[in-house]
Amino acid sequence: MMIVDLVDEVDFKEKLIALGAPVCQEQSLEEVREATLAWLKEYPEQISFVQQLCQEMEHNEVTVLPEVKALLRRFIGFTGMV
Repeated sequence: MMIVDLVDEVDFKEKLIALGAPVCQEQSLEEVREATLAWLKEYPEQISFVQQLCQEMEHNEVTVLPEVKALLRRFIGFTGMV
């Protein structure tokens, strides 16, 4: 039997919450995206922490659900500019 380490949206939300992002498990990924981007615009000093988290999640030897991976990439490229 093969065990796969899987990152789903629950895991991703937990990691964002641990960083202080104003998100909760009940939110959809779209709501998480909007809330996190608004938070990063208000607190740009957090951008590097979110980007580091996303880069680590993307480069670790884990399987990331496609919709979560798309959001990771969006946050990695976020500069705080509109």
